[in-house]
This record gives sequence, C-alpha cells and structure tokens, in this order.
Amino acid sequence: MRLGAPTRRSLIGALAAMAATGANLARAKAEAAVSLYTSLDTKIVDAIIQPFQQQYGIKVTYYRGGSADVTSRILAEADAGQVRADVADASDVGAFLAMKQRKLLLPYDSPQTRAVAANLRDPDGTWVADRLTQAVIQWNTQRVGSTPPRGWKDLADARFNGKLAFFSSPNGDGAPRLYTLATAFGWDLLQAYAASHPLRLVSPQVMTTILESGERTSGFLQNDNIAWRSKRQGKPTDYMFPAEGVPTELGAVAVLKDAPHPDAAKLFYDWWMGEPAQKILVDGGKYSSRADLAPPIGNPPLASLKLIIPDNVKLFTERADIIDRMTKIFGGEWGG
Repeated sequence: MRLGAPTRRSLIGALAAMAATGANLARAKAEAAVSLYTSLDTKIVDAIIQPFQQQYGIKVTYYRGGSADVTSRILAEADAGQVRADVADASDVGAFLAMKQRKLLLPYDSPQTRAVAANLRDPDGTWVADRLTQAVIQWNTQRVGSTPPRGWKDLADARFNGKLAFFSSPNGDGAPRLYTLATAFGWDLLQAYAASHPLRLVSPQVMTTILESGERTSGFLQNDNIAWRSKRQGKPTDYMFPAEGVPTELGAVAVLKDAPHPDAAKLFYDWWMGEPAQKILVDGGKYSSRADLAPPIGNPPLASLKLIIPDNVKLFTERADIIDRMTKIFGGEWGG
C-alpha cells in the first residue's frame, strides 16, 4: 500500500489550506532544512515528509531509531553542546519528561494541537501526543488454526510453550508495555510467559516476520499498526485487542529549544500535527491523538477499547528498578 502519495490532489489541496501555523514562514523557508529524530515507522515518516517538502521546499532529513536510541542521542548531543535535532518524536512520554527535565524542549503553543485532548498534552506546551500505539496479540492463522489466543492469560497456557514471541531491544524498548501489562494483571503473568521460553526479538517488525514465517505461532504486546499492516498485506496473520484491557503507549513530538532551524522546526511540527499529516499516519495503521480523526480502516474506535494507560511519571522515575525486574524475569540485556 502506498501512503500519502504527493500526487494526490486531495492531499495537496489540504496542504494548501493549512494556514494555521505559529512559524514565521519566510524565515522557515530561508532556513530550508529540518532535522527530525524519530522512532516512528520509516514508511509512515517518508509518506509524511514528501508532501511537506513539496509544499514548502524545505528539506527534511531524519534519524530513525528506537525510543531509547532517540532519547540517548539527543541527550548525548546536548551534553556535548551540539544539538543537531530540530524536532524529536518518540513512542515514550518518559523520553520527553527526561528532555523537559534537562530544559531541552521549547514551549510552543501550536494551533494544530488544539484538536488533541488536554490530558494528551504537556501543560507547559513542551510536547504533545501525536499517536497512540496499542499493544495487541498477533498470531499465525495457519499455525494456530481455529483456536487463536483469547486474551493475555490464555497465552500462559501450556499449549503456547515454546511458541511465543515478544519484542524488547537491548536498550529497554518494549519494557514499558511489559510493565503496563504486569501492573494491570500481575507480575506472575510475565513470569508465566518467561517460563514458556518466548523468543525475544529486537523490534516489532522482526516479530511480525517471525510470525508470518510460522517460526513462532503467537506474539504478545505487538504494535497494532505492524499487525494491521501484516494482515492487510495478505500475510497469514491476525490480531486482537483483548477485551480485558489493551496497554497503550503515547507517542509524542516536540521542538528542541536550541533547534538549529527553529522556524522550520515549528512549521514542520505544525504540519506533523495537522490533519493532512495525521491522516497519513492513520492510513499507515496508527491511531492519531487528534479527536477529529477516525481509526485505521478495520480497527475499532479507541472509545470501544479498554485502554490501559501507564503511569509515565513512574516509568520515568523508577526506570532502573523496572529494568532490573525485567532482567530477572526474562534475562538478557535491557539497558540502563
């Protein structure tokens, strides 16, 4: 599926109509560049960037890594006095709490964030949620057959022993959703998963590939957009949002206080949070934080899901203890 092709007249028309920006357009065009650090799927990022560049003539380059990679890179560059990112985007609000604590973020009252609920925005205006990623159960339809998993506790059954997969990179990406699941249903659930010898993988993309191949039959805490794409591409997979509760992670975006291209950064931030770009995000399988956009095709509305929202402050302040506990349960490297 091709996302957000810049030749679509409706998209270009929507771009031209986007007048709400807090940036100085002349200065933004003079800066002529934006540097984005993001953890978002590259296919969606590319689809969002292309029409922005076409509309404004501003070149966007980006670094893509996991949320922990994005955060550590920004903090390291700040420590060296060499801020290179203009805009930061990551699937972990804790990352923005860390950057805000270091006074690295620019308070910016973007007119495009007013379509986002107040509880999804920093009260000081330093960041705003741009998307919500639900952690779902995904499985191989050919291997599981007519008895797919029914919920989180069902995956602890002996029939899934040696057949499960999950993702968590060595730097700790994946830990927040595991923590959210444990706080909702008990740490014993994670212990039961660990006892079934699940295959640990470095990313959701790798996990869906393993499930598509049938090497493992079921995966827990998969990104909903990755599972959505696999099914829509006709792969032998399906997924579910468990009725008992679905861990959700807020992705967020912010402008760096010492951004090398401050006005271009604001313009891109406004475009990123605007309806046309957020619609591209939805077309890629993501749930937008904007209240005026429908869910991805085939997915239920957020209002119908029992969302389990983590305590992001606790995740940030108690990260070391959480990582230590994950290490004891699953083994391996989990980052610091």
